[in-house]
Amino acid sequence: MERIIQKYKKEFERFEKQKKSSESFWNIREQTAKFLYSFIKAKSPENILEIGTSNGYSTFWLSLAAEKSIVDTIEADEYRFELAKENLKSRKNIIQHFGFAEDIIPKLNKKFDFVFVDAEKVKYKSYLKLLLDKLSDNAVIIADNIVSHKESVIEYLDFLKQNSCFESFLVEIDSGLEISFYSICHSRESGNPKRQ
Repeated sequence: MERIIQKYKKEFERFEKQKKSSESFWNIREQTAKFLYSFIKAKSPENILEIGTSNGYSTFWLSLAAEKSIVDTIEADEYRFELAKENLKSRKNIIQHFGFAEDIIPKLNKKFDFVFVDAEKVKYKSYLKLLLDKLSDNAVIIADNIVSHKESVIEYLDFLKQNSCFESFLVEIDSGLEISFYSICHSRESGNPKRQ
């Protein structure tokens, strides 16, 4: 891991400088970044979706971990979107989308096997419901700020608990990560994929 940090030292220093200059960048902490990197390395997903690019710090880590995969990332703030574009210009496996996730997700014509959610917390449930038809079997969804913003993500956690297509658990590092494993489930009555 330290080899990666040293190799991209200039890029990480730029991200750190930007973070210190403004509170508007909702960057994950380094421990969370390393966790995501290791998780993706182990899983080797083909299509990754990130909801909430910010200035591209987490996107950069996702891109490094999955160099042979495609990372789609969504950002609704124009300033952060443009800054991320500059920060990520050296990475060739990233597709940036500008706009609200609620508008972008339905237009994505692919299945995702890894999703990282770090955007507006009260909308986590809405994002997930839109994603149900975009998830491949055995997809993983990791949502950030589950501990730090626990009141805002109650509906999201309740939805996961009530939907038998998901198995979830909390990893208490930094702001808290909810890791959810998705499997396409079928109702006995209809034989159709179950959606709640």
